[in-house]
Amino acid sequence: MSMEVVPPPTYSFNGDTSPPTSPSPSEDLVSAQSHSSSIPAGTDVAALEQLSDVVDATSQPPDTPSGSSAPNQYYPGYPYPLPFPQRRPAPSTPVSSEARISAFPDHKFEPATPLLRRLSNSTTTTSSTSAAQPKLNPTNYVSVFRKTHKRGFSFSRLHAASIKGTFAVNPFLEIPATLLSPLPPGEPTRKNLLLKVENGGIDVDVHLIGEPTPNAPPASSFRVPSASAVFVSVSIRQHTPTLRRPPFRATLVSKNGFTSLHLPASFHGLLTVRVAAGDLNNRISLSAALGAHATILSEDSTSRAYFIGALETGRWEGDRAEMRVERGRVRVQFSGGGERDLDGLRRVGWEWMGF
Repeated sequence: MSMEVVPPPTYSFNGDTSPPTSPSPSEDLVSAQSHSSSIPAGTDVAALEQLSDVVDATSQPPDTPSGSSAPNQYYPGYPYPLPFPQRRPAPSTPVSSEARISAFPDHKFEPATPLLRRLSNSTTTTSSTSAAQPKLNPTNYVSVFRKTHKRGFSFSRLHAASIKGTFAVNPFLEIPATLLSPLPPGEPTRKNLLLKVENGGIDVDVHLIGEPTPNAPPASSFRVPSASAVFVSVSIRQHTPTLRRPPFRATLVSKNGFTSLHLPASFHGLLTVRVAAGDLNNRISLSAALGAHATILSEDSTSRAYFIGALETGRWEGDRAEMRVERGRVRVQFSGGGERDLDGLRRVGWEWMGF
């Protein structure tokens, strides 16, 4: 199969509308060079120049100056070159490399807060949201015991037993004896709050509720023992500042791991820390705010006693806090009040471990 392309017809122009009288090939105006040197006699040159000016004015872009060195183009059937169409020049203002699609509106995304900053501000966030905290049901003589059962080797994450939550303790609340659990072995008296975990973690907030006008306020006892506690946090806050809270006794026992105690700003009493092994300076840490109100009363190779608050003469019946750790570290600080919570980073790691 073959195909033959037929060339387009050619036209000649000699100044009038009558057909050419000479069949000479030189009269064919397909080539512009055959007419650039010789123009047929009798041609009105003035008319041709006027027509050329009109064609130039209509074919030249409006922003291309006359007499420019733009390339020319020859059109069949016309003896004079015409300027090649030019593009509009680029705008003088710089064009931004960014392209915005108007179909999609701009959205404001909140940048992610760094982990360390989020953890350091956790205490401030807790204090700011404490006013909006839901009402807690008061209780008394609470006893919770949990244990992590050992299992064989496994690649899965360990789901250790833990105690987490918030407790509102009212030491003046009377609970019927039939509703109370029996005393655990080795406990001669019943504690207002007793938490115990074997091979697990404890992370709790304790709110102590006071009595309006008590004649003889009893001492509230909190005991948080743990055979292998990874995290212990006791934060005692006063819900009704106008009411007088009773003095309390808090005891934290941990075999190993990290133990943290958050005391209320109204704490006024004795703080005793006992560490079975290790240097006390490396094992015991007090926050800057609490250390400013702490006075060392006694120290030996395994224990150190502080008095938090101003020492007064006479008989003292105030708060007591005792921490007993065999192999681990201890940190004590105030709860809220802008204290920097350095336990948050540890808490993230322990939550990943399952505590």
